[in-house]
Amino acid sequence: MTTPSIVRLDPSAAEILLAQYGIRTPAQLVVRTCADAVEAAARIGFPVALKIIAADVSHKSDVGGVRLNLASGEDVEQAFYDITAGLERAHPDSHAEGVHVQRMVTGGTEMFVGAKRDALWGPFVLCGVGGIFVELLGDVVMQPAPLTASVATAMLHRLKAAPILSGYRGGVVRDSKALVNLLLAVGQLMVDRPDVIEIDLNPVLVLAIGDGALAVDARMVVDVQTRVTAPGVAAATAPPVASTAVERMLNPVSVVIVGASGDQEKIGGRLLRYVGKHGYAGRLYLVNRHGGEINGVRVYRSVRELPEVPDLACVAVPGRAVVDVIEDCGAVGTRAAIVYTSGFGETGGDGRRREATLAAAARRHGVRLCGPNTVGIVSAASRCCVAFSMALELDAAARGEIALLTQSGALGGSLLSRCWAEGIGISRWICSGNEADLTVADYLNHLVDDPATRVIALFLESVRDPEGFRKACRRAADARKPVVVYKTGRSAAGARAVESHSGALAGDALLYDAVFRSLGVVQVHDLQSVMDVAQALSWQATPKGRRIAVVSTSGAACSIVADECEKADLQIPALTDATRRRVAAAIPDFGVSDNPIDLTAQVMVNPSMFGQVLDAVLDEPDIDALLMMLTTNADPPAIEVARNIVAAAQKSGKPTVVVRTGAESLAPQSLEVYRQGYVPVFPMPDRAVRTLRSMVEWAEIVGKEA
Repeated sequence: MTTPSIVRLDPSAAEILLAQYGIRTPAQLVVRTCADAVEAAARIGFPVALKIIAADVSHKSDVGGVRLNLASGEDVEQAFYDITAGLERAHPDSHAEGVHVQRMVTGGTEMFVGAKRDALWGPFVLCGVGGIFVELLGDVVMQPAPLTASVATAMLHRLKAAPILSGYRGGVVRDSKALVNLLLAVGQLMVDRPDVIEIDLNPVLVLAIGDGALAVDARMVVDVQTRVTAPGVAAATAPPVASTAVERMLNPVSVVIVGASGDQEKIGGRLLRYVGKHGYAGRLYLVNRHGGEINGVRVYRSVRELPEVPDLACVAVPGRAVVDVIEDCGAVGTRAAIVYTSGFGETGGDGRRREATLAAAARRHGVRLCGPNTVGIVSAASRCCVAFSMALELDAAARGEIALLTQSGALGGSLLSRCWAEGIGISRWICSGNEADLTVADYLNHLVDDPATRVIALFLESVRDPEGFRKACRRAADARKPVVVYKTGRSAAGARAVESHSGALAGDALLYDAVFRSLGVVQVHDLQSVMDVAQALSWQATPKGRRIAVVSTSGAACSIVADECEKADLQIPALTDATRRRVAAAIPDFGVSDNPIDLTAQVMVNPSMFGQVLDAVLDEPDIDALLMMLTTNADPPAIEVARNIVAAAQKSGKPTVVVRTGAESLAPQSLEVYRQGYVPVFPMPDRAVRTLRSMVEWAEIVGKEA
């Protein structure tokens, strides 16, 4: 147990609480002595089951602590001796707190229902295959509480073992509705009772239709120090989002660099260089306590000397001077500041105390902060690059409709540079740093309303404001603005309160899967996919379904793509007879006119074949998206191929992605045709298929919200 206040609820008390929420359990009693066990069995009625109760035993069967189908008092007496003696042998330092005597229940399908209260995100409900296989098979789904009937039903459908509830291979059809109601009840219990930390109902026997579901074994963990309020009491509202401050950071009319320097090795020097290099058109002021000039521009000694109140202060001074600068900003009326200086919370101990002092000073003087320990902000939409990332050494800060929000400056800067190098435009890049004040949730909420941004890509390490994050993501889903998230790292959010099925299964990965799914966020599982998916969603229409047409110049490539689509649960449907005839008329006799379509290498001799085939395929009503698979082609003939593909994609309005496995250096002009036509190109088919899968997930999110 993690703290003395976390205790396992007595089985009788757990049974009473479950009953209040309509959760059925078999008749049962808890006893301490063998004689009481025999008497309890007689009162309940034979046959019965006996189960050991011990605080440090999660898996009773592992220590021989379960006996079933006991038909007489003699059986009960022997079983009592066996399970208590077995516990002593397996755990000499442990002791039995009691024995559970329970009416024997047979039949039904064994399922697991659990719940866990996460320190960051609150309560979650789990459901999966039950009995002794719950952790071995790991067929478990998870959803934030409370649930709705449709969400609970969808949870069951996501289980790999879902068919077993509907009479798989001639089996009994089980009462899935009763299981849904049980999930709803557990979710509501977790919402109403903040003292409940974990619930394990394993097994839950799901009986035949009309007979319901029984929680055969129930375990509940509570925090006795948590105050329980009446159900329905509203949580405190989150503080208002600092949208005005974020707006000033993204689109400032005037900027002051505090700590400006002529030395390019210093942050203040790099900032000054990059602001000028990338064409900031607003008014720029320089401050350094030494005064003087830099490149002929006056340097003021303090923010208090400036001739106007700047919208944004870029603070690049030593840590000991940061609070004084923020106080000066507050005094003159500057309400937004980026603090680049490190040595705060990221260093622990004293650094955390310095960060708390900085945050308190900012609040006291009405200044909202980005950082500290941030690389800064690049706002390509307004040509304001107030960052010191070496990505800004690139000459062109390509403008686009993707906002990139990161907590890591180093990795975020590398993503930014790769995007620009590959011709992917960015509207905003924000590195949130330590988030002493403004958090990811604040920036995300503002970007939902940003007219320059169509897609938000998020590289996420942790969430400091879960309620604000929830609200921002839901606003984005309501606004039909995709949020693509790559979550990395592990945090205390995934730690167990106690050793149990719910604690063991509700780890970070499953927890964040559930959070993102509930918020309408598109989650990707590798760094490359962050920008792949953001680019595709920014450039292409939303697919209406998961039916993919595959067209290639290679039969082997067709097979590879088909395999990848199957793994991604994307469909490659057969084409209609009419479409097949149109395709067959355009390709050689030895080609393949059904989906996936093999154009053969002859298409390189006759590039116009692309236009005829793609028009036919994209006219097919049962096709939702196109994957065009090319091997190696070179300019100039590759240019005509690209023009045909772009023209067909733009004409149909259906999402189209291209895989081109040949060297990029062979076809730079054709690659530019794709970029100008907003058709994503991938070097390998797995990346393209993963991207299509994420686009389909977004389409399904939009469909549910509609």
